[in-house]
Amino acid sequence: MNLHNKKRASYLILILPLLFLPQTCFALSEKATDKVDSRDMSADKEVIILSKEKAIELALKNNHDILAKKEEIKEASARLTQAHSAIFPSIRGSAYYARYENHPFIPFEDNHGYSFSVDQLLFAGGRVANTIDSARKDLRATKESQKEMENKIVFQTKQAFYGILLAEEFVQIRKKTLGLAEESLVVTEKRFRKGEASHYEVLRSEVEVANIRPQLIKAENFLKTSYNFLKILVGISPAREIKIKGEFDYILEEEINLEEKLARVLQIRPALKEMILQEEAAEAQVRVAFSGYLPQVGLNFTNFANQKEAFTVGRGEYDDYWVATVSVSMPIFDGFLTRAKVKEAGVRKERVRILRNKLTDNIKIEVKNTILDLESARRIVEAQKVNIIRAEKAYEIIRHRHIRGEAMQLDLLDARVALSTAQLNYAQSLYDFIVARAKLDYVTGGE
Repeated sequence: MNLHNKKRASYLILILPLLFLPQTCFALSEKATDKVDSRDMSADKEVIILSKEKAIELALKNNHDILAKKEEIKEASARLTQAHSAIFPSIRGSAYYARYENHPFIPFEDNHGYSFSVDQLLFAGGRVANTIDSARKDLRATKESQKEMENKIVFQTKQAFYGILLAEEFVQIRKKTLGLAEESLVVTEKRFRKGEASHYEVLRSEVEVANIRPQLIKAENFLKTSYNFLKILVGISPAREIKIKGEFDYILEEEINLEEKLARVLQIRPALKEMILQEEAAEAQVRVAFSGYLPQVGLNFTNFANQKEAFTVGRGEYDDYWVATVSVSMPIFDGFLTRAKVKEAGVRKERVRILRNKLTDNIKIEVKNTILDLESARRIVEAQKVNIIRAEKAYEIIRHRHIRGEAMQLDLLDARVALSTAQLNYAQSLYDFIVARAKLDYVTGGE
């Protein structure tokens, strides 16, 4: 084999593995992808069991509104850093290089040099200090806004969690009602075959069964939509299946002192704290705008180093010198710009003050109404607890009488509707009480 053939053989040995490498990598990646996909698919099929506490924990961690609010805090923090930047000196460096071609006066071909400059603001009429104060208050207000958002999400998660419990209760009640109606239909058909019931009674029982089935379908659909709403709140993919673990925790509480509760709320409610901080930030912005009337004092220090451009000798040396300047600028007339800025900032402050007063009144009414709703729900629960026992007893009496042929079918139908209504009302009253209690936690600042 000659030298040329040896080189070709060497090239083939090097190149052949490279030709098959992409195919091998592709095959391996396909297998890896298949494993990942199968793992992801199996993970999607896993049912997530959520307690109320776990649902709240996931919501505070994954809810999109809370995540967006955290980014808003980062933005406000960046604005505060920008405001602080005016305190520090501004340092700049520059260099230059000049090339001359057939210059009529300069005999050499090029020239170069550099400079170093420092600017320091000494006085700005309070603009820097008040800008920092405003940015700091804005950051604190945003953090209070996050607390308000978290309290709201906690309330909504509780509401959604108990909404699923209510929907499940509705489904169970509809199933029981359908079962009772189907049992009544069987009894009526037996009595019809014995000649103890009319064909109309059989038809009426069949119609009753057919009327209850759509109600069951609606209850099941309500349960599905309730689960979907909870998924959105806690940040779980719609494709995942979840189940909840819990029950209605009805607990009688001591009577609430409205005046004490209101006094406490006005101190700790994050939304009100946020508005107070926004008003203080707006007041600082008024002072920032007013600084436009005052003089501004600055200091500049610049060091220059340039290659000599003399026509004689010594170009290898640099002219090195520095200049320090203190400047004072006093606004005389700016076309009423500063006056307009001061007015704008004052109007913004007044608008925030009005909104704070409105929020204060709204919070007071919200707390009062929630306490009224809680008390009303408690009374309804107590009443429905007794009523459901009566309805169950009444239905059992009529059911046994109907089996013996001593009661009309219409009496059985009325008793079954009364029982179903009592069960639904009791479940709804429990839900209303617990949601009202959760709302009271929210409107009182998450206390």
